Amino acid sequence: MTSIFENFGMYVTIFNIFFLLLIIFIEKKRPVSALFWISLLVFVPYLGFFLFLFFGLKMKKSRIITKYYERKFSLTNPKNKKEENSLLLDNKNIIDYLKYSGAGEPSSYTDSLLFNNGETFFNNLFTDIENATKSIQMEYFVFKEDELGKTFYSLLLKKASQGVDIKLIIDGVNSTTYWRQKALREAGINIKLFFPSLLPWLKIVNLRANYRDHRKITIIDGKIGYIGGFNIGNEYLGDGKLGKWRDTAVRLQGNIVSELYKEFIVSWNFVRKSSKKKTFFPEIEPIVYPPSVVQNASQLVSSGPNFETRTARDNFLNLILNAKKTIYLETPYFVPDDTILDALKIAALSGVDIQIIIPNKPDHLFIYWVNQAYAWDLIKYGVKFSKYNTGFIHSKMMIVDNKIATLGSTNLDYRSFYQNFEININIYSGELLKELEIDFLEDLKDSTPLTLRDYGQRTIVIKMKESIFRLFAPLM
Repeated sequence: MTSIFENFGMYVTIFNIFFLLLIIFIEKKRPVSALFWISLLVFVPYLGFFLFLFFGLKMKKSRIITKYYERKFSLTNPKNKKEENSLLLDNKNIIDYLKYSGAGEPSSYTDSLLFNNGETFFNNLFTDIENATKSIQMEYFVFKEDELGKTFYSLLLKKASQGVDIKLIIDGVNSTTYWRQKALREAGINIKLFFPSLLPWLKIVNLRANYRDHRKITIIDGKIGYIGGFNIGNEYLGDGKLGKWRDTAVRLQGNIVSELYKEFIVSWNFVRKSSKKKTFFPEIEPIVYPPSVVQNASQLVSSGPNFETRTARDNFLNLILNAKKTIYLETPYFVPDDTILDALKIAALSGVDIQIIIPNKPDHLFIYWVNQAYAWDLIKYGVKFSKYNTGFIHSKMMIVDNKIATLGSTNLDYRSFYQNFEININIYSGELLKELEIDFLEDLKDSTPLTLRDYGQRTIVIKMKESIFRLFAPLM
């Protein structure tokens, strides 16, 4: 037994040296992140070994992740570009950044429905799927096999039997039940897992903790698109231990749906291993609307670990730094990197009214205390934090000066900024902006403000939790 332990210790030492060389010379991580991992590997070698294996190890970008971005191809009608761009002049800087960084083309929507609870969201989604005649594409981080998930599966089987082409992407870390996937495939449904576990039948933790597909989108018949924070599972209806589930999603029609479809196809090409097969770029009939109808400006914000720029983070950063009056933000995980943290401080000291809503109930205990730690940092600068009391807030939304909003799958944390594949939508004009603001102000009524008095009344135990868990912020 002693011999086994000694040999294991020797292997850990060898691998840790390899990891150190990898961090310094190959991966060239950000200095703060690099020092974090180096310290763990040197001073806590066993813990550092396992944490780096699960959370820190990057796979060779040129071999794996680059395939994900065999882009950009155009499936939209270029005749619409002139009308759409004329609506976007007020936000030209951020639009150009997102466009030229590969995050998304400026576009427009004609009709929108905003959802802030699971019941109305899923009722509408079920109805649109039921009415589908040609195609359904879905890409989700979580697709559970509970009551809601089984209802989805039954509906998809029904539509497949009617000849509807169905493509489904589920993140591999949340997929352990394979019998139902087999049934779906036998019914003609194309289902793919994004980076599945190497040993799924053992239901072990997926070694690929990084590079998760955190997106939540649906496209129906190429004409209707859904994007937001809802995954597929009972808790998103408010049936879980956290009670009422407060989230944000939107149903859209118009040219933006073609952009959403393009993003799905990029994902699909990757999961079907396009390096070995002909790249799948099907043509769809472009949706053309007259100029009088094209009135709501929008733009997708796609992001991933292999972008040259951190588009998800930079989108938030750009919005914060350009704010003149107000910033309204909702996020379940408030773990900003130093750049975002400094930007919020600058905005607050410059007189911008910043209101941030975070959960009062934790779904992940570590992140709850990290949320608190960062909140106290900013409250001292005049940022106003409130904790949502009516259930759990999972909404990922920011509104700036009542003129620009962003919503989607992106949390304000390291994992969304640097590790996951995410997708948001920026809204630059239209009634949807007003509806998002109304929802935020209603949430504020259901929240309790954090004050400097609360800060001073924290116990020593709470302060210790915040300080210790904050050290692990780069993992979250």
